Amino acid sequence: MKMNLGKKSKSVIAIYAIILVVYIIGFLIIPFNKVAASWISFAFTIIAIAASLFVFNQAFNSKETLVSKIYGYPIFRVGAVYALAQLAIGIVICTIGAFVAVPYWVALLLSIIMLGAAAIGVIITDNTRDLVEHVDETVKVDTEVVTNFQIDIAGIVDCCEDSNLKSELEKLNDAFRFSDPVSNAKTKEAEDKINVLLNELKANVESNNVSEATALVKKITNALAERNRICKASKVH
Repeated sequence: MKMNLGKKSKSVIAIYAIILVVYIIGFLIIPFNKVAASWISFAFTIIAIAASLFVFNQAFNSKETLVSKIYGYPIFRVGAVYALAQLAIGIVICTIGAFVAVPYWVALLLSIIMLGAAAIGVIITDNTRDLVEHVDETVKVDTEVVTNFQIDIAGIVDCCEDSNLKSELEKLNDAFRFSDPVSNAKTKEAEDKINVLLNELKANVESNNVSEATALVKKITNALAERNRICKASKVH
């Protein structure tokens, strides 16, 4: 288990360590009657703190993306709540057990239920994060083509020297900026055509071939409009 220990990570680990040490020392040195239920809750409390630390590592150190970090908080919260709840149950059982014979199965059943609920909570929240990350990555891939088009046309505008052509290029740049950013399988043919035309446009602008570049601007405008119509039709169906 690899942990990239930043200041916050070290602080969390230190807090857990302090709670664990204080609990262990308190349980062992305080002279009260320790029944089987007390020892069971003691063992499960240690397990809960260790499990919560493991959950903390999984919540914030699995990936470095912002989405992963944001959705790591609900996962961490499940682990933290479980550790605190188990600690509280342990203290209550030990306190009651010092005066009344608490059946061992009560502590065992409560601890197992707590552990199971925490495990289910972690699984659900972790799966939710995975789903959000998958959607986020898919959107990035789907918008990459149009993003590259926007970068290309902006570079072409910058290198244009003819004022009239530059005005047309800026209009085309706006058309790309306000186009549907999400690609799909049906838009691939139109996007391949646009990509070829953009390369031709760049070559003609760099060589100051104004007439050919102007004609290419019109072709790209029409191809982009066709792509946007395909996007719209795809969403309708």
